[in-house]
Amino acid sequence: MSKREEVLQALFERLSALTEVDVQRNEVLPLKIPANGLVVLRDGNIGEPLVLLSPPRYLFQHRAEIEVLMQKVSPADRGSGLDSLLEKIGRLIMVDPTLSGRIDYMHVEPPEFSEEPIEGGITIKAAIVPIVLEYVSDSNLT
Repeated sequence: MSKREEVLQALFERLSALTEVDVQRNEVLPLKIPANGLVVLRDGNIGEPLVLLSPPRYLFQHRAEIEVLMQKVSPADRGSGLDSLLEKIGRLIMVDPTLSGRIDYMHVEPPEFSEEPIEGGITIKAAIVPIVLEYVSDSNLT
């Protein structure tokens, strides 16, 4: 398994600790969001590595994304449900920002919020949370 895949799988497993929420990786969004919300990890962009020589090592700042979605009738319920999920994700990440030593460090950037009205249905409120995973690999193909 590549370093990139190892890191993404470890992050996915960490997010899967949110047992009351459906957590997926790189899945197409469904038409209806589960009652407790939905979290989708997207592989994101690995970016251009910084190259360290002798021996060659590649320092990546891999930018993945976590999509957090909530679908409730009331705007207040959508907002509070989404906020609660974001807080839980933040706590999960801060417990171990090195993913048990698999990476040097990860940090979360501020979320981008949006609302998606569904014709004849309940509006979805979403947040896209960029997460930067910093790690070193022996290969630029990771």
